[in-house]
Amino acid sequence: MNMEPNPQTPTSPDSTQSAPPVGMERRVFVLFAIFVVAVLFVGMVGLLWWRERPAPTALLILRVPMAQDGATATIDTASSRDLSPIITTLHGDREVRIPLPPGEYIVKIEKGNKRIRADIVLSDYSYFPILLDDHPATQPSKSK
Repeated sequence: MNMEPNPQTPTSPDSTQSAPPVGMERRVFVLFAIFVVAVLFVGMVGLLWWRERPAPTALLILRVPMAQDGATATIDTASSRDLSPIITTLHGDREVRIPLPPGEYIVKIEKGNKRIRADIVLSDYSYFPILLDDHPATQPSKSK
């Protein structure tokens, strides 16, 4: 029998423990990449769910007469949706167009001590005009 050492077999037991099994490095990289993609996906879905806002598919139109020039309009939701109130200054003889998502809104218009409040419901692809003209019954009578 030939007792010469085989060059393909390790000569010491320590040499087998120093080299990782074939493909182990590649498996760790693939598992790490899958983990990163899963974390990014969960984060993206969570961010979309947390910051979801409905699309503005309805339109609120405020027609402002010259008498209401400088008035302040506040549009707020009647429900507890995560939409901040819209506050704008109105200019006389102009229209203010405000795109909003469908829902229930409270419109408050203030000028001096005069206040106007309207509760409105907007649906998809609709518009709601608010005319700020004074009604003739509230005007002073004309005497001759």
